[in-house]
Amino acid sequence: MLSILRPLAFLPMLLAAYLRRAERRMIGRLQEAGADRAERAILLDTGGPIERFVHGRLERAGALHSAGNDRYYLYPAGYERFRGRRRVRALIALAVLASVVAGLYWGGMLS
Repeated sequence: MLSILRPLAFLPMLLAAYLRRAERRMIGRLQEAGADRAERAILLDTGGPIERFVHGRLERAGALHSAGNDRYYLYPAGYERFRGRRRVRALIALAVLASVVAGLYWGGMLS
């Protein structure tokens, strides 16, 4: 059973990397175009499911704002808040993981 699960353990990491790459591309495109206010809004490519997911997540977080006609611009303060929340969630996840590993080690289940 473990031999089947080991290759699958990398799937969440690959998905996270692909999501992060799509986000970097989207934000980079907005920054290169100088789309930081409604007058400079641009069309975004949201063709694939990953891109649509990233777009929706950024819009819900307040990092992307619609200027109408399927044009969007980056709200830098919203994007910084989004990144800060993501950083906090990552630190919490690492703390929980470290606690679990420490508990397993001190409990004698890891040697």
